[in-house]
Amino acid sequence: MIDNLKLIQDPHSMNIYAGGPQGLFMFNPQKHSALTVERNCESKISLLKEGRNGNPLFICGINRQNTECCDVSSAHQLVNCYSLKTPPKISEPSVHVGDSLYYTVSHRDKAQSHLSGLYRSAVDKYIWPLSRQLEQRYFKIIANQGSGLLDGKVYSFYIEQTQNQDPEMPLWIPRVSQICMADLGGSKAILQFRWTSMLTARLFCGDEKKRTTYSEFLDVAVLEAPDWENTTIYGLFKNAYNLSALCVYRMSDIIRVFESNSFKSSQEPLSSPRPGECVKNSLSLPSNILRFMESLPELKQWIKPVRNPLLFNPHHHYTHLQVDRLENRKSGHSHQVLFMSLDNGNVHKILEQDDEPFIITEYQPFKTRTHISSMLLDSVNKKLFVSSSSEVIQIDLYNCGVYGTHCDSCVMARDPYCGWDLLACSANNGSAVELHAVEVSECEFFVPITSESSSHGKRETLISVPQYSSFYLKCPMESQHASYAWYHQGRWRACVSSEQDCLALIDNMSDENEGVYQCIASENGYDRAVVLQQLQMNGASRTKATRVALAWLLCLIFVIC
Repeated sequence: MIDNLKLIQDPHSMNIYAGGPQGLFMFNPQKHSALTVERNCESKISLLKEGRNGNPLFICGINRQNTECCDVSSAHQLVNCYSLKTPPKISEPSVHVGDSLYYTVSHRDKAQSHLSGLYRSAVDKYIWPLSRQLEQRYFKIIANQGSGLLDGKVYSFYIEQTQNQDPEMPLWIPRVSQICMADLGGSKAILQFRWTSMLTARLFCGDEKKRTTYSEFLDVAVLEAPDWENTTIYGLFKNAYNLSALCVYRMSDIIRVFESNSFKSSQEPLSSPRPGECVKNSLSLPSNILRFMESLPELKQWIKPVRNPLLFNPHHHYTHLQVDRLENRKSGHSHQVLFMSLDNGNVHKILEQDDEPFIITEYQPFKTRTHISSMLLDSVNKKLFVSSSSEVIQIDLYNCGVYGTHCDSCVMARDPYCGWDLLACSANNGSAVELHAVEVSECEFFVPITSESSSHGKRETLISVPQYSSFYLKCPMESQHASYAWYHQGRWRACVSSEQDCLALIDNMSDENEGVYQCIASENGYDRAVVLQQLQMNGASRTKATRVALAWLLCLIFVIC
């Protein structure tokens, strides 16, 4: 068992590293084998991230009171080690820009006086946060060096405990901070070894017309673009009622707010350079600028999403977020797919849409209910890795066989990773027809809902049931968007639903229960036969064991429902 297990991918190979404070493991998805990486057993891992300079991994460890950070070579040797003054935690975000390591500390450690905020560790460039009494939790750090010497900036996404005592106000405030990479800190008198360029802005996620807001960050994912300003930020939020929402932001809007030079404070210093502007030598900034920056100025304007939030079923409580972009070379169409972990250990694969999210499928990677500690997306090979405290599971995003071998079920799935190749639902690698380009009416197995449903080529399964016995028929509910019912001798029977199946219960087998039963899935105006079974009665009596089994089943259904 490893607490706070974090997943890292080697940028130069297929290897995946899974590490926590108590240990570090490596496995190759192609070989399905795990290897414990040797390290100093006296050290506790406090930072784990992608490698740099051709190395697969970068790691920091705490040994007694000292924190040592090293590159990990492909031979799993610690190289280029140095000491870090303030220890991070393994769950914290971090990023390397050249030789500078930017990382965060979310919780104030009063015993060791470690301040919450953004740190930078580099030769002659060590910077730590301003003293703040508020609790902060950090989720993402992104950086862009730009084209000029003074263009480099780092952005941090976090929530901060509110100072307002009003019980109607949210407990957490979502924010973004911006700093200059060229920042050297202030003078000896003001802001020495502290940020002199940090500006903050508030994020808004909600619907202004409906006066709904979501203020607590759960996770942040980034889709980078060749043009930095077109980079997209996805924020997963929840509100005080534990309802989840997803807001999407453009980097261009974030940059525009930080360049507005309009602050909440009424005592803005009117001078050049303006507050937060990147300069060659921050040590020589005027004292009035430094004192203003010491107050951590906040912009008046809030950063707003590109559209209203995507809202989710109130029964779905999400914890982690990953986003993938798929582009078809033939058609030029692109799709964004969200992977969102649930608090029960399952993962939703969701197609992003402007109006509402469409849940493509629900993965159940673990055999029992568990907490997902980390998710990692391999966007090149289209694999998703999820971890608990004891397992790492690989999910193949191109596993299109789960949608069956019929065109109708393939098209209704609306999975952009899949396509119809005229024979089966298969990976959309260029040879298959894209699902968005296929109409359901083009599938020969579908008929309009106004017509009598056919069996779609399915053969009847003959089942012999003893007279007077109890029995049930089971039909898998393959789509979360379809309604299911049983059709028997011109009459419809509603489902008795278990967790994943539509059941038809027969309490006492008799002549009237004989015949063909069809389980029909109805979705978007079309019917599809999922199961086709014929019941035939015989005169033998049912054993007592079967009655007991059915009684347990009914009891289970009652509890679930």
